[in-house]
Amino acid sequence: MTYHKPVMLNECIDALNIKDNSIIVDATMGGGGHSEAILESNPNVKLYTFDQDPDAIEFASKRLRKYGNRVTIIEDNFENLRTRLAFCEVNRVDGILFDLGVSSFQIDESSRGFSFSQDSPLDMRMDKSRELTAEMILNEYSLEDLTGVIRDFGEEKAAWKIANLIVKEREKKKFKTSTDLNQLIQANFKMNPKFLTKTLSRVYQALRIEVNREMEVLKGVLKDALNILNPGGRLVIESYHSLEDKIVKDFLKFESLECTCPPHFPICICGKKSTLKILTKKPLTAGKEEVTSNNRARSAKLRIAEKL
Repeated sequence: MTYHKPVMLNECIDALNIKDNSIIVDATMGGGGHSEAILESNPNVKLYTFDQDPDAIEFASKRLRKYGNRVTIIEDNFENLRTRLAFCEVNRVDGILFDLGVSSFQIDESSRGFSFSQDSPLDMRMDKSRELTAEMILNEYSLEDLTGVIRDFGEEKAAWKIANLIVKEREKKKFKTSTDLNQLIQANFKMNPKFLTKTLSRVYQALRIEVNREMEVLKGVLKDALNILNPGGRLVIESYHSLEDKIVKDFLKFESLECTCPPHFPICICGKKSTLKILTKKPLTAGKEEVTSNNRARSAKLRIAEKL
């Protein structure tokens, strides 16, 4: 079992501004790369780390075992971050790291169905206990809902055409594997293989986001994360596609504003106060050397903010 090399690892650790006795949250543990680096950065840091994937929990538990009670691993979706920390009697923390998206292990593990490059069941659940799968979406969603998923979460211009093809095809044969979906798209999109790959990537991204409610969960957890940060605490967020990054960017921008009244108002009546200071006017991106050695770094954007 292998997990991806953490992207912009040093930049993330520096951004967290870890000090003696800091309490840090790694909201997306995965293989434990960021978690281990956080624990190594200071011998007195206490870490709470989240993941909803049992495979990740098993792998990272072994990796982080040597740190003893300095690390607490919580098996849950980070949407429950604030509640689960409260159960641990933690109400304030000094830094929170989000490394969003799907891990390389999940993509490479054929039984999970995240990748179109291998024949696999159409699952895509990060949390295997959840009911909704990609197979259910393809076989049960209405044409309108399926179009919306592919258009909104895949940013695919041919969303209606693809959804319509899926609805017609499932009347003859239910979708069971990635091959079923791939063959349908390949047969109806006679295009350059490079562009076909991008179309498949967008459709699979859309299904994965819908299965795991990724955008909905992200919008909710950012406010919770802000609320539990100590003043001076850091919010560090890595995103890998434009939908995630827009949510993060818009949230940070709104929370940094001192007033949201229209410009023509003579005085402020909204009562809004800025809660965050944005430390990255433009998102940080990986250098050429890292992109060359780690393909996942190519699309990464890192945004950092500090609570006022």
